[in-house]
Amino acid sequence: MALPLLLFLLISYAYSLLILLFHLEIEKEPDKPGDEVKNPQPLSVIIPVRNESEHLPGLLDDLVKQSYPGELWEVIFVDDHSEDGSVSVLEALLQSRVPEGRYFYVLSLPAEKSGKKAALSFGIDHAKHKRIIQVDADCNLGPRFLASHIFFQNQHPSDLTAGLVSTGKGKGNFLEIFERLDLLSLIGVAAGSFGAGRPMMCSGANLSYSRELYQETRSFDPEHTIPSGDDMFLMIGARKLGRKLTFTTNRDSLVLTRPAKNFRSLLAQRIRWGSKSRRYGMIDIQFLAILVSLTNLSVFLMPLWMIIYTEWWPWLAGALLFKTLADFLLLHRITGLTGQRSDLRLFIPVTLCYYPFFLISVIGGLLGKSEWKRSLK
Repeated sequence: MALPLLLFLLISYAYSLLILLFHLEIEKEPDKPGDEVKNPQPLSVIIPVRNESEHLPGLLDDLVKQSYPGELWEVIFVDDHSEDGSVSVLEALLQSRVPEGRYFYVLSLPAEKSGKKAALSFGIDHAKHKRIIQVDADCNLGPRFLASHIFFQNQHPSDLTAGLVSTGKGKGNFLEIFERLDLLSLIGVAAGSFGAGRPMMCSGANLSYSRELYQETRSFDPEHTIPSGDDMFLMIGARKLGRKLTFTTNRDSLVLTRPAKNFRSLLAQRIRWGSKSRRYGMIDIQFLAILVSLTNLSVFLMPLWMIIYTEWWPWLAGALLFKTLADFLLLHRITGLTGQRSDLRLFIPVTLCYYPFFLISVIGGLLGKSEWKRSLK
């Protein structure tokens, strides 16, 4: 057997076995909170905002409807120099929609500060409580979102808890389902890696952590050189400090983000995510990134492999089928948790389109730079 073919098979099977391990490590039957959370604790919800005026009304309504005792939590919106009137929209919404006795605040970053990390840090500095829940401004939350996080924290005490993130319903077209399955594959790896005891990724759209942990991990976060990536650097810092990290798969804690408006914005987002990976500085996370990249590149070149190594096509086909099965099983598990399993009807066409999309995003990530959100100008 030729060396290139042997390397391809080893890479492909290593990837498939790792994905199957993550599939097996995802929590199968998450604990479900009752009607009332025992031992509720105070918490601060921090929401960085930049040019999100169209999304803020929905998020605010979701927060007002939370079942968690209103006197125990606060919400701090931190505006990062928005140019679309987000602050004015927020102030008007707080006056008209927030009931008496609730604690909702709007802060604006000073002129000398900018970026999502700066917004988070500024909000946490002004937070009253020790437990922080972080979400994005373009998200939707269920009425038991806060309660489910605290219930999970009471059942599984930890310094950091990550949660499920998916995209909400949009136009229902192919691009939307493509984006959702792509995102859920990442969330599946996140949930599985947490379950395996070696967290490798998480999303800042759904995080709960102690303020103490945030402060202690600042030395691991290159805030001034990389304006985003707050979630991964926080997780990496927690790992390096030997802290306990958990993942909740309860659907009540699910966060739904807005689908990308078009292919260009989706690709730009994935390039932004990829541009940060080379700065993570953890061998297993970087190994996973390299393994995924090599596997997808090899599969993309499968027609060439078939032509060059015609007599070995059963081995090649077997490796491809094994990888595809592993990806499907991971998505089958995670879409069951989010209630979006019907999207798997497009699994095959999404998979075929994924390989060129992935390679373009990787190349863009290697050549591009990390940026949170661009100016509207």
